[in-house]
Amino acid sequence: MLNVERAQIGVWSELPPGSRWANEGISRIVGFLIEGGAESGEFTFHVLVPRGMAETVRTDLRTLHARENIDWVVDEPTRDFEQQWQARYSHQFSGRAAMPALLAAYANDHIKVDGWINTFPHFTGSRLLKQRKVAMLPDAIAYDFPIGWDNAHHWGPEGEFVAWRKIAHDTLADAQAVIAHSKHVANRHGVKLLGLDGDLIRVVPHAPPDLAPILPFIENRQKTPETRKEAAGILRDYAAVKGIDYLRQFPFEETPFVALATQDRVTKNVGRAAEAIHRMVRRDRQNIKLVTTAPVHSDASWTLFPGVVESQQTHRDILSLPDLPREVHAALFHCASLIIHPTFYEGIVGTLTFYEAVSIGTPCIMGVGPHVRELLETAPELEPLTFDPYDIEAMIALIRNVMSDPDKAWRLQVPAYENRRKRGWDQVARAYAQAALGTDRQEKQCA
Repeated sequence: MLNVERAQIGVWSELPPGSRWANEGISRIVGFLIEGGAESGEFTFHVLVPRGMAETVRTDLRTLHARENIDWVVDEPTRDFEQQWQARYSHQFSGRAAMPALLAAYANDHIKVDGWINTFPHFTGSRLLKQRKVAMLPDAIAYDFPIGWDNAHHWGPEGEFVAWRKIAHDTLADAQAVIAHSKHVANRHGVKLLGLDGDLIRVVPHAPPDLAPILPFIENRQKTPETRKEAAGILRDYAAVKGIDYLRQFPFEETPFVALATQDRVTKNVGRAAEAIHRMVRRDRQNIKLVTTAPVHSDASWTLFPGVVESQQTHRDILSLPDLPREVHAALFHCASLIIHPTFYEGIVGTLTFYEAVSIGTPCIMGVGPHVRELLETAPELEPLTFDPYDIEAMIALIRNVMSDPDKAWRLQVPAYENRRKRGWDQVARAYAQAALGTDRQEKQCA
């Protein structure tokens, strides 16, 4: 039974069956919000997805520190409702418009919530919702980094990115509030690119994630030979289950390695990080490996990463472990000597990997972009552990410097992490929910 005293907040997603959910950026934010709501006990989040996607989402959310049917619910239209709706409205809605319209009809008839959070600005079905809604604006990254996509497909007269700008404006302007995760996205993308009224936008930065509860054998966030050995055991067990022979007995706790957790996308700069490790191993004869969660997209022309791995035959120096479960992801970060986040751009303040790494005893170095500059406004002491993401040699120099004394670098970063932890995910969840409910105090957020 749901606690009727809780506010009921809808989470709107149009991701179709077969889409990635676990470990994706916005999906992770949804998880953090749910855990924040669970901590405060004020809200129940109802995640609505197209039919066929619900079990994928449930599987991921069941790994959270939150209770199903109390802190969160996942729902999808029933087969009967879908058939009835199609029989009645298929002539009115066709093609891409049909699924969002069907989802909105189901939401209006069957999902009893007090307000909605739309997770992406191109999810147009939210405009058909009857209750109050807010819409998230993660970023408009393609407009800052237009090179490297399928330009003929995305940037032609009928291209998806060209159409996205109008769709995003209309969807966001239809909402009663817009949530951005940083000032640089609110101003550059919300106001200047999309032409939104700054008073519509709420800047709600993330609270730092904390991986320590996932690995209860860690005390005081500190790394010891014993904790590294236990985390390494988790990694070896995972490799055995997945049939990754090279890693079944791999000495993660003894091997110096750098971890990089991201997808390989245009802005993520995975290729330069891989090239840095390649030079350190082959040119400088340094004992080091890179373990990344980025998959290797063979023959992709928009990324340097596959070329470094395949043409240079670095398969045993640069290892790809995509789609890691939460516990394995945390174990990887704890075992690593260093986390590197070479991204050119993020839509948040700082990087999630920085917070995650420091939370379990591992330092993180970051490529400088607007996300890091905004973090440095309140934590200037982190500047020595940042680098120009275009400069591979600068990356190498910083990796080598930090690897010489990882604990010293980690201790430099702990105060910034703990300072940001004063604002927890319970407060972030409350800010989202209050915006959806219309109970927040509106302040002008953008210049």
